[in-house]
Amino acid sequence: MAQLSKSICKLLGILSAFTVFATLASAGVVTYTNSGAFEAATDVNLVENFGTLTNGQDISSGSTVDGLTYSGLVLTDGAADLDITNQFDTISGNDLGADHTASGSADTYFLSGEGATITFPEAVTAVGMYFDVNLDSANSFGFTDSNGDSASVTSSSYETNTFVFAGLTSTTPFNSITFSSSGDSNAIYLVPEIEASAQQVGPAFVATPEPGSAQLLFGGIALLAVGLFGRRLRLRRTVL
Repeated sequence: MAQLSKSICKLLGILSAFTVFATLASAGVVTYTNSGAFEAATDVNLVENFGTLTNGQDISSGSTVDGLTYSGLVLTDGAADLDITNQFDTISGNDLGADHTASGSADTYFLSGEGATITFPEAVTAVGMYFDVNLDSANSFGFTDSNGDSASVTSSSYETNTFVFAGLTSTTPFNSITFSSSGDSNAIYLVPEIEASAQQVGPAFVATPEPGSAQLLFGGIALLAVGLFGRRLRLRRTVL
């Protein structure tokens, strides 16, 4: 009986190890620079385009607006708050920018390297952002999620209007993103819209095994292990 128990434990160990392997193999992150491809691969159920807010409205660090919490503000040139502005191209009539008026400037856009952290009301598995930018291929715009995965896009060409797009889908949920720009002094920008999803759908999850492949492989290993175990029992009965 002791030998039988050990054999069962070994079998369960093999199956458990394979389950862990299959889970790890299915994890994946996919990035996008095309909003159409991103939206086709996700079930967007949260959209913030700042249309319900007011031009000139400031958002301070730690504030929650429309369910999104803003923190970790990285601002320069005397700016202390984010700003809702209609100064440039928009989707809804308003953009998210930075309030530089405290230093006497009329600028309400993010300067190069500026940005903030946005925390969502629930964990999400996909985020996409539009950036209203200057056309300059030396600059990059994007975000990093709370898992450490990043999505970015250059400003070498516009997707629509004066916007570029960066998106990310992940099989591992995350709670927040930190966005910014990098490059020369022309890496200024505004954020016209943010899209997010709390669901994992669509063909974008390329790391997911083909339909039934993981189950077939798991079943094959399980049947092989059970067959070997049964053969061992038959041999023991013969000896006895």
